[in-house]
Amino acid sequence: MYKYNISKYNPAFRDSNWRYMKEDWTAISDIGKTFEGKILTVEDYIAIEDSYIKAIQTIFEFFNLKYLKVCDVRKSFGDDQFLDLISRRKVKYTSDTLEIYNIAESIEKLEYKDLDLFFRLMLREDIGAKIFYPRKLKIFICYDYLMGIHTSRSIEKIIPEIEALGLFVEAF
Repeated sequence: MYKYNISKYNPAFRDSNWRYMKEDWTAISDIGKTFEGKILTVEDYIAIEDSYIKAIQTIFEFFNLKYLKVCDVRKSFGDDQFLDLISRRKVKYTSDTLEIYNIAESIEKLEYKDLDLFFRLMLREDIGAKIFYPRKLKIFICYDYLMGIHTSRSIEKIIPEIEALGLFVEAF
């Protein structure tokens, strides 16, 4: 089994206890706040979110998958609380994103066309789930914009493509 961390955080700024030494944003709720003297804008946030989605799509394509299995979906909020929360967010949710949120607990397989919407909800910490393809791939979306993958074979061949998205890949 090969294991990787993929994230926006440069490992050069991490100490021996794995704490990140630079001030950086960790969630959608940080939009509008200042980090390292720069305000996190909606556009900056979406650009990073897009990089993670493209990395996931690249991995999906690399393994030539038809779908990913989904189980143990957990919504972070009740439906009314979720609608109230997103109405106050600076990032707008499309009707397609809301539809995926509403049916998330019944989704058993994610096809390529649904990766974007489902993983955006995970990156925004609106839902959590176990995502995998048996004996080939597991994808973990954790708090603080951390992503891990466990794979049946090395992804060395596509690491440059993922890093070109502005993300860092570390084998462990």
